[in-house]
Amino acid sequence: MSFSSDIKDELIRVDCKQCCKKAEIAAILRTGLIFRKTKRKKTLTFITEHGLLSRYLYTQIKNVVKKGPEIYGQKTPRLKKHVVYRIDFNNLLDNDEQRSFLKEIGICLDADREGIEYHRYDLEDRCCIRAYLRGGFLSVGSLTNPDKSYHLELNFQNKIIQTEYMSFMEYFNLKPKHITRKSYEIVYIKEGQDIVDYLNVIGAHNALMEMENVRIMKEMRNQVNRIVNCETANLEKTVNASVKQVEYIKYIDSVIGLESLPPALKEIARLRLENTDASLSELGKMLSPVLSKSGVNHRLRKIEKISENLKQRNINKETV
Repeated sequence: MSFSSDIKDELIRVDCKQCCKKAEIAAILRTGLIFRKTKRKKTLTFITEHGLLSRYLYTQIKNVVKKGPEIYGQKTPRLKKHVVYRIDFNNLLDNDEQRSFLKEIGICLDADREGIEYHRYDLEDRCCIRAYLRGGFLSVGSLTNPDKSYHLELNFQNKIIQTEYMSFMEYFNLKPKHITRKSYEIVYIKEGQDIVDYLNVIGAHNALMEMENVRIMKEMRNQVNRIVNCETANLEKTVNASVKQVEYIKYIDSVIGLESLPPALKEIARLRLENTDASLSELGKMLSPVLSKSGVNHRLRKIEKISENLKQRNINKETV
């Protein structure tokens, strides 16, 4: 099962008050109902790949509508065991008494205009707004496995519903973003902390903890990688500097001999030749008295300058 399916399994089991249950069902239907009109017939359908959601929605509506919807599953050619569940509300199309159920949640069926007309759905209680957001995710939401990336997405068919849903998200100080992709209005969140906040709002606490664990592990890996990369870069820098310093010292030794250097420079030169892998701080601790890193660097700079002067002098002689 996918990470999104696990979240939906958890959300369906969230216990809430009757007013919140109505808001949740309203969100599922307002975001997921599909109206189609062909030459032969008109259909009003809710389609989902999530079996538990289809049974949950069917049961809830059966409790409030005398002649409830019909539900059936259909295997798809994509995978042998893959099933799409369809809940047909066709009996509501020509029955005013049954359609009143939809009107209560801001859905009006206009068969002549070949579509669904959505009215404003006002919610005041904080708990009901949470339930509405939960229902929206159950219907059209998905969340990428956090091991791969952070991406929460909800696909709306209607601009009004998309705007309404975003306003409810912003009520909880969430920061959703929006794009239009083909005929869908996409609301999405890509920041890990914002997704965690959203999961907390809709009541997916198990998924929240799992995502937090993944975020902690990722942060630890990133921190270790940063430390390793930093240590590697410093080691490479130390090795490169040491190689150049050894070259300067050997050149001086071959031209005028190390004995010609002042005692302080001769001492550090010999230490560097004997300890090519040591850092400047380590070389300083080998001296007596101990010398600081900057002091060691200052002496090696002098050696470098002497080497460069000798090279330049030899070049001038060859030119003459």
